Amino acid sequence: MAEPIFRYHPDPLASGSASRTDHVCSVCGVERQIRYQGPVYGEQPESLCLHCIHSGAASRVLSVPGGDGEDSGMAAMFSDVLGVPDDVPFSVVEEITQRTPGFASWQQESWLFHCGDGAAFLGPAGYRELEAHPEALAMLREDHQRYGWAPAETEQFLRQLDRTGEPTAYLFRCLHCNTSLASWDMG
Repeated sequence: MAEPIFRYHPDPLASGSASRTDHVCSVCGVERQIRYQGPVYGEQPESLCLHCIHSGAASRVLSVPGGDGEDSGMAAMFSDVLGVPDDVPFSVVEEITQRTPGFASWQQESWLFHCGDGAAFLGPAGYRELEAHPEALAMLREDHQRYGWAPAETEQFLRQLDRTGEPTAYLFRCLHCNTSLASWDMG
């Protein structure tokens, strides 16, 4: 069976959210070759496959303890955390929070949105990776400007971004206009 395709996380293997390894999924009980490595909000499975994320089975079976038990509970809970703009339909939030692999970050993942939709997560990035995406670097510069950082401090910080270390940037792409977007995080 082919691996599922995710609109908002097109390559979980390349992003580091999944790895090639034989395992039996704790949710469906099927032996699989790709194992999800990212965060799970709720009961922690021993092993999780991408098929159960894609179908929503993982969200239903591993739901957040004390939740309302409805499929939209997790999406509603994370809607504020995700900083979802008003023009993004709730169905997008549900798809991202219930049927899309997440990604590991230093604090808590922060999904980006653009053109009234969720953006596609491409993976962690350092300064070298971001140099090919000037719009993403501009977004990070604007973010630091809002926090009152001086331009020299911002540039020094950006050059310290490390794909596998800290601080880290997270690269996204708008599904409609192909604009590169980025957020950043550190421990």
